[in-house]
Amino acid sequence: MFEFSLGQVTLCAPGPTNGTAGQEGLPPDWQEVIGTAGDQFRDAFTRTCLYLALGAADTSGARANGGTRTDDTVVIGTEYGNTAALARLQRHAAEKGKLLSAQYFPNATSSSASAFVNLRVGATGRNMTINAGVLTPVVALWQALSALERERSDVSRLLVGDVYAPEAVADTQRETPDVPCRDGVTHAYLHAGTELIAEFDFGAADEPHPGLTRTVCKAVSGGADADRAAPVAFAERNGAFATRAFLDLVHILEPTERAVLESHAPDGRHARVTVTRQQANSTARGAL
Repeated sequence: MFEFSLGQVTLCAPGPTNGTAGQEGLPPDWQEVIGTAGDQFRDAFTRTCLYLALGAADTSGARANGGTRTDDTVVIGTEYGNTAALARLQRHAAEKGKLLSAQYFPNATSSSASAFVNLRVGATGRNMTINAGVLTPVVALWQALSALERERSDVSRLLVGDVYAPEAVADTQRETPDVPCRDGVTHAYLHAGTELIAEFDFGAADEPHPGLTRTVCKAVSGGADADRAAPVAFAERNGAFATRAFLDLVHILEPTERAVLESHAPDGRHARVTVTRQQANSTARGAL
């Protein structure tokens, strides 16, 4: 169980590219916000994460331009991350008739999306990339809240989503050919606080689950299925949109109401996070 407060939540979905060259619908201030430094190793996913992290209103008190260093933790939940940058290096090497050399990799691997974000926002806390397939949104949220609960950071920046390179689209079609892949990344601030309580449940079913699903719903206190509103299902591959819907629902909860995000993978693994808004006059207590 974790206690926390939720800050601003934003979504950037500049696509749909679905593996095609270039992105339509980019925000007009895209280049102004992220610049072009390091573009040799920054793919569209990394740029999208940077745009959200640099452009979001920083309610933690630190300036987004990195002028004030913080102990913020950055957690990126993604299935494919910045693998497009590595694939591009491989293609370029092949075009030159070379086998890959170690000289190609130091910047590419150390300049992952989470490292780019940490450096640009001046965060000195933990930085990690989480890949748990369909369960990624729940696992990434668990890691972000763990950093607050252990007092490693006062603020966790959570980024969840994917921007699909051609190789990523081909990979998803092998596993889930009928599941759509929309480009998008959600960014959220999680603060140390006592407004909300999050509870997690992880497990695996004896039988495989039919397909890939994530659901978001609201429930009142008590926990019985009868107290739940009809869940909204997100069958698409990218977890950014279910994450955004879930966190938006958390923002509007009344005291004792709960928001539930549940994920089921085709192999039977499942994960659920339930966030409850505490009573306005509840006594602050440490996370358990």
